[in-house]
Amino acid sequence: MLLNPRIAYFSMEIGLKNEIKEYAGGLGILAGDTLKTAADMGVDIVGVSILYKNGYFKQQLAEDGEQIEAADSWDYENLLQNTGVKVSVPINNDTLHIEIWKYEITGITGKINPVYFLNTDIEENSQENRYISFNLYTPYNNTRIRQEIALGIGGVMALKAMGHPTFDVYHLNESHAAFAIAALRDMLGSKEDAKKHVCFTTHTPAEHGHIIHSRSEIESILSPEYSSLLVEDYENDSLHLTKFSLLNSKFHNAVSEKHSEVSSKMFDMPIPGITNGIHVSSWASKHFQKLFDEKISTWRNYPEDLQKAEGILGDLVINAHDESKNELINYVESNNLGHLKLDIFTIGFARRVDGYKRSGFLFYELDRLKAIAEKFGGLQVIFSGKAYFDYADGEDHIAYVIKLSKEDLGKLKIIYLPNYDMNISAMMVSGTDIWLNNPIKPLEASGTSGMKAALNGVPNLSTLDGWWVEGIREGITGWAIGNEEDNNEEAELNDMYSKLEEIIIPTYQNNKREWARLMKSAIAYNASHFNTHRMLSEYINKGYNMSLE
Repeated sequence: MLLNPRIAYFSMEIGLKNEIKEYAGGLGILAGDTLKTAADMGVDIVGVSILYKNGYFKQQLAEDGEQIEAADSWDYENLLQNTGVKVSVPINNDTLHIEIWKYEITGITGKINPVYFLNTDIEENSQENRYISFNLYTPYNNTRIRQEIALGIGGVMALKAMGHPTFDVYHLNESHAAFAIAALRDMLGSKEDAKKHVCFTTHTPAEHGHIIHSRSEIESILSPEYSSLLVEDYENDSLHLTKFSLLNSKFHNAVSEKHSEVSSKMFDMPIPGITNGIHVSSWASKHFQKLFDEKISTWRNYPEDLQKAEGILGDLVINAHDESKNELINYVESNNLGHLKLDIFTIGFARRVDGYKRSGFLFYELDRLKAIAEKFGGLQVIFSGKAYFDYADGEDHIAYVIKLSKEDLGKLKIIYLPNYDMNISAMMVSGTDIWLNNPIKPLEASGTSGMKAALNGVPNLSTLDGWWVEGIREGITGWAIGNEEDNNEEAELNDMYSKLEEIIIPTYQNNKREWARLMKSAIAYNASHFNTHRMLSEYINKGYNMSLE
C-alpha cells in the first residue's frame, strides 16, 4: 500500500472558481472541490479536462421565461498558463492537435497541484476538431465523442508530454473519459495492466444519463491504432461507456450509499459507495469563515472538527447567517430582481433544471402554499438553475416558475435568479433559511448543494434520496419529505406543506433558540462529515490503494 499514490484525475468539467468557466453543474463542482482538497491535504493529484473557450453557456431569461443560451466566454489567456506543449492524437483520416494549458492549485500548506486544460481550437485543426473547445456539452453534431476522445486519449498523451509518464491511479470521474482506457492499454501493453491502474466513479442512476456509442460511430472517428484495442468490448455492436469503465477498472464506486444500491442492481455487480462531499473553505460564507476561524480554528484542515459547532453561542450563528442573508438580499435588489425582507422565512432551491428534480414541486398545490404565506405574514422563495441545451422539459420548468413569479400571489413572493453559477450558488446556500430538494426517488445520485447549505447552518427539507438518506436526523439536521420506500406524490406534498406550516416556519418565527440549535446541528452533524476531506481519504484508503494491490 502506498501512503501517497500519484493520481491523474480526468473530468469533462472542473469547477475551480467562478471566473474559470469550465463547469456546468454538480459533476464539475465536485471535481474542483476534490482537486482543491487534494492540494490542501498534500495529495499528489494532477487534473485533466478540456479547455472550453465559450464555457457552458450564459443563461438569459425572456419575459415569458424562455431560456436563451449565449456564449459564456472568459479570460482563459490570463487565468491559465499556456505551457507551449502540444500533442497529436491520430484519428481517422485526420490528426487531432491539442495545445496544453495549465492552472495551478495551491493548498493551505503550500502544496501545488497542476490542472491541465486541453485546447483544440488552434489553426492546425480541422473545423470539426476546433469545435471540441467551443462549449462544454456542446450541441454540435459528433462533437461529444470527439471531446471524449480528446479527454481520454489526448489526456493520457498530454500527461506524458508534460513529464508525467505514468501514474499509480488514473481516476475517471464519470464515463466521459472512458477512452483513456484504450490509451492505457496502448501505453502499458495489455488490458490487464491497464485495468490495474483505473479507478472509475459513476454519477447517475438514470438510464438516459449513460453514454452509448455504436461501433460504427467510434470506428468512423477513432483511428485503427486505438479502435483495434476495443474490438472485444462491444455488446450488440455498441459500447456502453459506463459498463466498459466498470468492467475495466480495478476499483469503481457510486457516490452515496443509496446510489450504490441502485447502481449495483442496474449493472448487476457490486458497486460500493463513497458519498460525495464539499470543499469547506470554498463554500462557507465569509461570515461563517470568520466565525469558524474564531471558534474552531482547525476547521479548514480538519473539517471533522466542525462537530464542535454545537458549542458556539446561538446568537453568533444567527448573526453570521443574517449577514449572509443580507448579502443575498442586496444581490437580488441591486440587480432589480425583486425586493426581500430579512425577517421573512426564505426557501432556497437551485440546481440543474431536469424533469426528475421537479423544480415546481413546491407550487403543485399553490393555494395551500399561499395560505401558509398569509398565515405567517409572508414567505419568500428563491430559485435558480440552468436547463440543458434545447431540453424542453427543463426549459418548461423554468418558464413555469418565471410565470408564477410575475403573478400577484399575496404574501408569497417568488424570485428566479438567472445565470446560475458558483457565486449565486454560494450566496443562496448561505443566505436562505432552508434548503429544498425534491427529486423523484431514486434518481438523485448524491447531490451536494444541501451539504453546502448545512455548512452555513441552513437545514435541509428533502425527499429521502442521495446523500440525504445518510445525512438526515429528523428535526435535528432538517426534515424528510415523505418516506424512502415509494414515490407517492400526494403524500410527499402533504408532508412538505404540513412540516412547513406546523413545525418549520413556527420554529423559525417563535423560537430562535431552537432554530439556532437546528443550525448548529446541521453544521455539527452534516458539515463535519459530508466534506471532500473525508471523501478523498476514503478514495485513498478504499479506492486508490486497492487499485495498486
